Amino acid sequence: MAIVTVSIFLLGLAAGYGYTLHLADKEAEKYLTRAQAREVIKEEAKIDANTKMIYQYFYTEDKATKEQIEPAPDFLQGLDMEQLQSVYTGWQLVYFSPEKVTLRCKIEGKSSESYIIGEDSGYLAVFYEDAQKTIRLRERTEIPLSVLPEGEILQIREGLRVTGEENLAKVLADYRS
Repeated sequence: MAIVTVSIFLLGLAAGYGYTLHLADKEAEKYLTRAQAREVIKEEAKIDANTKMIYQYFYTEDKATKEQIEPAPDFLQGLDMEQLQSVYTGWQLVYFSPEKVTLRCKIEGKSSESYIIGEDSGYLAVFYEDAQKTIRLRERTEIPLSVLPEGEILQIREGLRVTGEENLAKVLADYRS
């Protein structure tokens, strides 16, 4: 009886091991297919004036994700996936195609930190939007709008939304450089 029990146990163990190897092979095939697809996309796709940029912000304190959609800025147009990743080093690239690009970043803090980059007296300005949707001037920079490309001036005049203190600092650093 013990031999039969041990034999059944060993047979079950071998079957389980074989099934696990089969699943691992299937996962490897999926990974290779995705990797091959990324290679094809990476070589052919580039950002253009019609590309929609989707910025996703994940907030660690309240586990909220906010999304911001805007047209691709001039300085990104013509970039491929690899070049984009070198520009957005702190971001995770979720999706890349000529139609849309989705980038995600993790922000330490709450999701209620919302800013609008706009214009005040001809200069680049930062406005704070509180939880009640009240907007007030936070800072007027020393950057005159007249030094920026026309497409960016239009975006700023319409109000460029930025979520989180960290992202605000990055955006302002881009304009200052």
